[in-house]
Amino acid sequence: MRKTLQTILLIFIANWSIHAQFITGKVLSKNSSKPINNVAIITNLKNGTTTNELGVFKLDISNVNTITFTNLNYKTVVISKQKFTSKNYTIYLEEKVNELSEIQLNLKKITVDSIVTKTLRSMKKNYISGPTISDFYVRENSIINFKKLELDLDKSALLNRKNKKIAEKELAAYANNLQNSDPVFSNEFYGKFKTKKVYSDKIKKFYNVDKIDTVQGFKSMKNNKQITIKQAQKDLQHIILKNLNKHKTYKISSGLFKIEDSLSINEVVQDADSLHLINTFNAFTATNAFTSAKYKGRFFYFKKQQNFLNNRYYKHSLTSNAFLGSEMMYVLNFSPRKSKAKYKGQMFINPIDFTISKIEYQFAEGKKGQNINLKWLLGIKVSEDVNKITLYYEKNKENKVFNSYYNETKIAYAYVHRPIKFKENSSKKSKVKFDIKIELDTQEIREVYLTNVSEIPKTAVEKVAKGQSNIKYNYLSKADYDKTSWKNRQLITEYLKKYN
Repeated sequence: MRKTLQTILLIFIANWSIHAQFITGKVLSKNSSKPINNVAIITNLKNGTTTNELGVFKLDISNVNTITFTNLNYKTVVISKQKFTSKNYTIYLEEKVNELSEIQLNLKKITVDSIVTKTLRSMKKNYISGPTISDFYVRENSIINFKKLELDLDKSALLNRKNKKIAEKELAAYANNLQNSDPVFSNEFYGKFKTKKVYSDKIKKFYNVDKIDTVQGFKSMKNNKQITIKQAQKDLQHIILKNLNKHKTYKISSGLFKIEDSLSINEVVQDADSLHLINTFNAFTATNAFTSAKYKGRFFYFKKQQNFLNNRYYKHSLTSNAFLGSEMMYVLNFSPRKSKAKYKGQMFINPIDFTISKIEYQFAEGKKGQNINLKWLLGIKVSEDVNKITLYYEKNKENKVFNSYYNETKIAYAYVHRPIKFKENSSKKSKVKFDIKIELDTQEIREVYLTNVSEIPKTAVEKVAKGQSNIKYNYLSKADYDKTSWKNRQLITEYLKKYN
């Protein structure tokens, strides 16, 4: 038996050796003929290897059509197996022209102030400013983490003992389910968009005329329900309401604020049913993130603390130049000079024409966004703790700069205390009260990707007719969404590959 296994193994090895075609090759520099270490080598069959310190590698090229050689500092080479064999398995790679030495010399000669001035001037000169048409993709993703949910139901003549127990049990179940659910919901939109600036004599300033040519949308919700504080409050009110007298109406208030004058369980059921029918969106929903990206991408036009190139509000410094993709860039850091300035970050600046290729920034130490603390007065506290933004810029066919990619991440904390009161609309005016305390963290990520951006005549962008902005579009079904080329942010993933 042992001999049989050995024989089978020998036959297998011999057969594999016959079909495998291992070769030993070498990769050298075209300029110096010196070996190149750590060159990635991959075949069209997705098998590969890397070179050692001597530039040597071993590779199985059986059934291979093409072989690719890549290294960060050299131009990529793709070669056929036949041509590779004819070169005796030796490849010469050409160094990339990145003007590294020139940039290093210029860093010593050019002052930070000069670079800031040139960048500001270049962006204003080269940024696309006329009417444009572009393809756009938007993805918005929200995650809610309910950290704390307390519900307290007072005794009342409106609730008998049995119904009070039922309501308390349902409230507890709802709270437990909400805290364990971590609701996630997202929207995706893809389409073609036209925009231009128009001056208004009436308001004495420019405003945007934006128009969607085509658009598709898809929404996805974990637990099939978009949960917000407002929605949670409605759900809890529903639990109380359905345990009250179904034939009567109730006035609902929260503290000093009236919520409903006359609400019955029948109306709530009808509203709940109608929510399931909402499967549409309008132009504002689809382009809201796009509008925000467009605004923040033009920061260099702003006069005050929103302009990160403004020396009055921000301090600047140069760090070591770095690659962005395959291009070497200046790296300009900025941080607040005045208290009104909130952000710190860095810009990657093209050393040839001083246009910005990338900017990323976030709150500086000790800085926050929206911060409202009316916890004791109105039972509300909101704190925006994280705001991170990344913008990439590209050039179109006319060599005009445009904002190609936008990513914004916001993380916020919220506390809400709502004392809810149901008052029966009758001569008795009996009441029932319950208390809601909610603490939660929210994370919102918005991404926008623009491509095929080009200038068009002013006449190509017509004013949006009255009521046209309220046109409803149907969200795609899951089946139709899965057939699209833009599902699951595929366009963004592909775009960012050149920078990773």
